[in-house]
Amino acid sequence: MEKYSRWRDAGTGIQPFLPPVPPRTDSSLIVTLSNIIHIIVGPIQGIVKILLIGLVSLIYGLFVPLLGTLLTPLKPLQRGWSRLFSALLLRLILFLSGFFYIKTETISIHKSRTSRGRTVENPIVKNGDVIVTNWTSYIDVLYLAFRFDPVFTQVYTDTDKVRVISLWEAICLAGKVPESKPSSGALLYSVEELSLKAKKNNRGPVVVFAEGTTTNGRALLKFAPIFSKDYKSLSRFHIMAFKYEYGNMPPTFTVGNQFFHFFKICSQFHNTLIVKSLAKDELKLKGEEEEKDTLHNQSNDPVGDLLLSSLGNVSKLRKTNLSLTDKRDFLIYYESRTKKK
Repeated sequence: MEKYSRWRDAGTGIQPFLPPVPPRTDSSLIVTLSNIIHIIVGPIQGIVKILLIGLVSLIYGLFVPLLGTLLTPLKPLQRGWSRLFSALLLRLILFLSGFFYIKTETISIHKSRTSRGRTVENPIVKNGDVIVTNWTSYIDVLYLAFRFDPVFTQVYTDTDKVRVISLWEAICLAGKVPESKPSSGALLYSVEELSLKAKKNNRGPVVVFAEGTTTNGRALLKFAPIFSKDYKSLSRFHIMAFKYEYGNMPPTFTVGNQFFHFFKICSQFHNTLIVKSLAKDELKLKGEEEEKDTLHNQSNDPVGDLLLSSLGNVSKLRKTNLSLTDKRDFLIYYESRTKKK
């Protein structure tokens, strides 16, 4: 669409904000019949799934936030309770949404490790570790909550600190206009401070969507400058990448009505999610001292640059020169055009 061409990255030619166009398929008789069946059965299936997901969500709200609060004096028990029911109920929600099987891969970005026959080790995520990932949909948030029951954060354009948000807030942020600053009185932390607090209080890992907003999964945005230059080691960082395969409705979500988008996802017979993780210790293979010198000589945001580069290698996505502020301008323009219609 030419009217949105200003948000096409000049270097790659990619437009990362508009919903992606489904791939073309052969118009065979079988495909045509399948589409007709989907048109008839899909909406009925979607309504049934939405009702079931609503019921499971109510159970989740009762068992995790509500009953979990009553266990606050017993920290280890509270964490175990929240972790157990988050894993069970949120995985059930993903299953009902059509994600019957979620494929996970551990990726090594260093050829020397694989060529020498060394085993690629799965990352071990601990309390206080920082998970840095691309952000393409609210489904990403549900997966991370199911796997890790983590601390979610919100990134802003006018500060290098983040705010702790709930699971529901993280889900709703997927399609909202990015905020420049938090409301007055909101508690802000640096990523390092929040990581130490999560470790001390046994809160699980910290999830940082460093792009600050969702894309359509075709490219990566520039990271917000939220990472300190003073990290002595990157061993507590983990890189993850989300990828969706689809033939009709893409599960990625950047703009539009979120509930209607979710309904259409539930109307599909199945959905495919692939989650890639960077192998254990890949961010420090060069040695701590050499890595530290490299980081400080790279740019104004050396840690962010290294994490973005690693995410690009894991996801096989190209990096653009667009950022959180570009997505904000895009959404404002998109919504202004929608209101005129």
